[in-house]
Amino acid sequence: MTIHPTVTQDPRFSRPQSPTLTRCQREPSLFDFERGDCARKALELAQARRACARCPLAADCLLWALVNKSLTPTGIIAGTTPRQRTQLRDRIAARLGPNWVDVLADQEQTRPSRTAVPGRAA
Repeated sequence: MTIHPTVTQDPRFSRPQSPTLTRCQREPSLFDFERGDCARKALELAQARRACARCPLAADCLLWALVNKSLTPTGIIAGTTPRQRTQLRDRIAARLGPNWVDVLADQEQTRPSRTAVPGRAA
């Protein structure tokens, strides 16, 4: 996954961190997908999705990726492809309105903080 240094993330949503390395941190090439790669790399996609499914940070990673679209144009994040994240953003916007990121930020402020379970990283 390529992070573009000139683009800043939404400060209301921090990038999820774990006390231990997650599989995407240990093997970033497994999660490196461009648009259109999914059919060509079906086996690797399935491996990346399984790794994300076991990761305690997956839900927070997905939220971070959804609100930071410009930072996540490629790669498998929380088991989703770039196309799937675009579809999720569209569905969220249809449900919450054009200011859906602000709505989610307000919800995040009232949500009890989640902490990663040590040793459960994929």
